[in-house]
Amino acid sequence: MSDSVTLKTTARTESGSRAAIKLRKQGLVPAIVYGHKLENAQVAVNAEELDRAIRIQHVRVLDLDINGKVETVLIRELQWDYLGKQMIHVDFERKDRSELVRVTVPVELRNAPKQTGGGVLDQPLHALHVECPLGNIPEAIRIDITNLTLGNPIHVRELALPEGVKALEAPEAVVVQLKLPGIEPVATATTEPGAGPK
Repeated sequence: MSDSVTLKTTARTESGSRAAIKLRKQGLVPAIVYGHKLENAQVAVNAEELDRAIRIQHVRVLDLDINGKVETVLIRELQWDYLGKQMIHVDFERKDRSELVRVTVPVELRNAPKQTGGGVLDQPLHALHVECPLGNIPEAIRIDITNLTLGNPIHVRELALPEGVKALEAPEAVVVQLKLPGIEPVATATTEPGAGPK
């Protein structure tokens, strides 16, 4: 899990593309804060601080200082420019750290199989939809494939998930396997995740 990060915000009094461009030239990213049946807040955050929090600290959840009041939020949507270099807008959703949320977490493979038996590595699932407390969102689901063998795929039901984290994909869905070249991979079954908390 990531360390807690707090970002200060600046209130936005203007809207529209011209105002957004002006903010970005000042090193700020326009944002909206919504949720918990409270009024939406139009704010701006420091682009460099937000970029560091996302790229280096890998945060999904952070605290925003809005007019002296600290609110916990989930980064629900982040928009980049067409080059993928500059953030142009971010949506923050108000949450409680104990609240259940549904998010997508990347699957990372560690090490390499000791014996492949002539098979090649196939990973049908590169991300996993999970449900967990907001304050317990894993950075990634890491799988050691040292003992992976031909004909014995790793299924969702076999994953060692952190405490409080529940996979939303079908238990029989294949995450990673060794398959012989030319053989079609095993189809994966998924459960469509919801967009909000339970």
